[in-house]
Amino acid sequence: MIAPSPPPVPRVDRVLALGDRTVDLATRALVAGVVPAPRFGRENEVVATADAVAAGGADLVDVSLPPRLAGPVARAGRLPVVARVESADEALAAARAGAVLVLVPADRPGVLAALGAHPDLGAAIGVLVADPGDVASDRGLAAEHEVVLALDASPWSGAEAMAREAVAIAEGCRLLRTRDVRRSRRVAEVMAAMLAARRPGSGSGGRDRGGRR
Repeated sequence: MIAPSPPPVPRVDRVLALGDRTVDLATRALVAGVVPAPRFGRENEVVATADAVAAGGADLVDVSLPPRLAGPVARAGRLPVVARVESADEALAAARAGAVLVLVPADRPGVLAALGAHPDLGAAIGVLVADPGDVASDRGLAAEHEVVLALDASPWSGAEAMAREAVAIAEGCRLLRTRDVRRSRRVAEVMAAMLAARRPGSGSGGRDRGGRR
């Protein structure tokens, strides 16, 4: 009996500029560790938490907080800063504070359109998906605006989170927004190997341009 062929994997031909780094997202997914609101509202709390996120193996640090708190993290330069935004004004403020990537929820297409009128935004843009089941339909939105597709995995934990993250990456997401960096890093690495194996001839193996991983 011949085993059925695995379903086709959506092709992702996109690179993402992160400061002085350009990452090829053909098979690689990035991990953005979320920094929660500080207990006492102090900048040094946010910077310390961002350092812990970096030590955990994140590619980016998600500081979806007011610019006065995100700015010090960006200036510290430990990791590129990403921010979840709800409006074009929030996106502009985050970029001015030093964010290299702003994530717009998929249910805010008007914000994406508005940001398209700001070629000098100074940050890359991503479409943030709330559920892996929506990834297939939201791929079109990301393709229309030529931006990266991301999954907000921060509400989940344990095996449920791992399963949702794996499905999202297989469907075309290339960034995981997470509160558990080590877990999401494992998922991203396993999925990168699987995607590379199912796309023979890519030759990238998930490498950054310039040969870095």
